[in-house]
Amino acid sequence: MKNNLLKTSALVGSLFILGTSVSNAQTTITGNLDISYRVLKNDLASKKQDNFQGFGKESQINIQNKGKLSNGMDYAAGFSLEFDGNDTASTTAGGGGDLSGALSGENVYIDLISGNTTFTFGADHIQNPDTHAHINPAGVGYITSYTAGTAGIYPTAANSVYGSYGLGVVQKVPNVGSLSFNWVPNPKFGTSNIAGSVGPDIGNAATVSHYDGVEGVTYEVGFVGDFGVKGLSVMAFKVQEQDQQDAGTKKVSGYRYGGSYNFGDIIVGLDRTQTTGSTNVVVNGKAASLTFAATKDLSLGATYGKADKTAGTADEKIKLISLGYNLGPVVLNATVRDVDNIGGVTTNGDSRDAIVKLSTKF
Repeated sequence: MKNNLLKTSALVGSLFILGTSVSNAQTTITGNLDISYRVLKNDLASKKQDNFQGFGKESQINIQNKGKLSNGMDYAAGFSLEFDGNDTASTTAGGGGDLSGALSGENVYIDLISGNTTFTFGADHIQNPDTHAHINPAGVGYITSYTAGTAGIYPTAANSVYGSYGLGVVQKVPNVGSLSFNWVPNPKFGTSNIAGSVGPDIGNAATVSHYDGVEGVTYEVGFVGDFGVKGLSVMAFKVQEQDQQDAGTKKVSGYRYGGSYNFGDIIVGLDRTQTTGSTNVVVNGKAASLTFAATKDLSLGATYGKADKTAGTADEKIKLISLGYNLGPVVLNATVRDVDNIGGVTTNGDSRDAIVKLSTKF
């Protein structure tokens, strides 16, 4: 369900002062809302008080514009305002009661398009490996969990820098897929939180601290496509830091490759990923899933994953059972998860949780 709430044929802005006009422009406003309920339990006798249950929330407003440039090229531009969980002033990187950085770093972009080639400027917009849609299509989000103050180690974003501001190029190859290159001068690895990767405005009031991050120039190359095979979805991504600026001993890197194949009523998914951090800690993850369409509206899925890291004492083992039910304008998803040796350390115990989510778009 997707309704355009606002349409306009012209964009008024500073360009008009220079005598430049924008023609054939179309602006749309859309949104989405997710509300979830989660129950988590662990087996540590000393951590029984950490058993948790409660609601979660994600909501987002998307503003997008597209049209023609004066030179005949196409363009697209937009940004999103994201309100997740208990967003407050204290959760922003800079503090001071300003939520602008926390709320507006989602899907910010200006795209210049020539045929099958797109030059994109912004953050959280270029194609990226931060997805488990191919490994848990019926369930809720990532396959990782947490317990007793310990988070799972399965690499969810493969150290991707897509969430930081950068310059990218996407080349569509008909009947094959899309190749992408993303160059980021001041990255935040493996996160969509862009705080620290861009100055407070276009540069008028910026200081060197806004641009001198702890990480160096980084690039990411990727591919998403189907090679012209109906039902096939393939991804492959590699990220590499070039100039190390912090006190780490290793340049940050990561990769992910995998995909899925839809046989009609059955989807098989595979995932393989690895990250290397600045302290030379290497984390490996691999997973496989099987999803079955029981009816046209109901899907059931099972996922098994394993992760290990340098200096870890045991493999983290992840088992999921998931459900997806399409109610038309509202979709229900649910996942029950069981994790052994979470974090790769046996003394942290095991984790079990269940999460149910309702989603809608407008």
